[in-house]
Amino acid sequence: MNNICIQFKNKTLAAEVPLPSSKSISNRYLVLEFLADEEFELKNLSDSDDTQLMRKLLKKIDRQDEDSDNEIELDCHNAGAVIRFLTAQLAFRSGTWILTSSNARMKVRPIGPLVDALRSIGVEIEYLEEEGYPPLRVKGNPEVLETAGIVSVDAGQSSQFVSALMLAAPLFPRGLHIEMLGENKVSLPYIQMTAQLMRYCGVDVVFIDGNNMFINGVLHSPSFSFVESDWSSASYIYGLLALSEGGEITLPLLFEESVQGDRIVCDWFEALGVETEFLEDRVILRKQAGVEIDRSPKEYDFLHHPDLAQTMAVCCAAMGIEARLTGIFGLKYKETDRIVALYNELKRIGASVELTETEDDNELHIFPATLHPQHEIVRTYGDHRMALSFSLLAMKYGQVCLEEKDIVNKSFPGFWRVLEKLGAKL
Repeated sequence: MNNICIQFKNKTLAAEVPLPSSKSISNRYLVLEFLADEEFELKNLSDSDDTQLMRKLLKKIDRQDEDSDNEIELDCHNAGAVIRFLTAQLAFRSGTWILTSSNARMKVRPIGPLVDALRSIGVEIEYLEEEGYPPLRVKGNPEVLETAGIVSVDAGQSSQFVSALMLAAPLFPRGLHIEMLGENKVSLPYIQMTAQLMRYCGVDVVFIDGNNMFINGVLHSPSFSFVESDWSSASYIYGLLALSEGGEITLPLLFEESVQGDRIVCDWFEALGVETEFLEDRVILRKQAGVEIDRSPKEYDFLHHPDLAQTMAVCCAAMGIEARLTGIFGLKYKETDRIVALYNELKRIGASVELTETEDDNELHIFPATLHPQHEIVRTYGDHRMALSFSLLAMKYGQVCLEEKDIVNKSFPGFWRVLEKLGAKL
């Protein structure tokens, strides 16, 4: 099973540790570079599995003869952003493309709203198995670029459907008007990230109102090509410090003015005893020994920050803090059904958890309880964020064992080395 056990004997932390570069920024820049007529001088690009896969598949696409009648197969593994971004790109590139996956989980990750949007403007896309899900056959049609100028997409399930269309907008000679449908737009910070990165590349992105945007312009090498560290990954270091007795950790290449919405971890962890000091090119996290923690019940809305849900759930359960987690309905469509995975594993280690399902959302309610994670092997369900978040329990309980240690490479390849630098024994 490729299990790993993490042990922490020292309950005080003091170190400077590296974080992975943001794969969200890296993957968007790679797509924009693919479309541009000039090479980008990208600095600090992510080395995550997802970014390496994106780079590999874009190179494969670039090598293909657009006049070929052969179907080209692209294995997108379990990388949701990769298959969604590439679907929108290939919709307007001559050829017949098979977007598939060797990972069974990908075949239950939705792509229907993006397919519907592309079909509505004349792109021919066929589901090869279940309606609404990969694998797909895409018949690229560049002629659509001359006739289409507006596209509508359901933004209530994943921001990646919107970002995929945004990243394809520079192909349209007269620009593209994108209408976002649905009352709740999930993960809006990721849409705003896409917009800002496109602006860095010289493209005009104008939000007309909360539902409409217009994108137009020619891509150039970005004015800001440095890929900052990943705030989602920083959440695990915040969690370790919150569960420790105190200490100070420096995280390089994180910035106060960030395009990443998950910077909100600074605010959320302040109530859990961790302070953040911003310097020019790094942040310093501090927890004072004996600091009084705000133990009042917490409520976290993950509608726009889904990648932080597991971190906050595990930390609150371990600290005995009542917490209500809302805006989590989209978690069921991730690398695993994260709602079920979180509920199951928290219950297995002794947490008091209630799961409520409504028509519009799911809600997880955590109550104070005595945990015993050191007596179980935590199941990770093939999900990197399950492994990353539950590993934090070793700080408070001395040891925790997890399945599938290599799964963290999807987003945080050096995570186990970081824990060793902080004093863990693996």
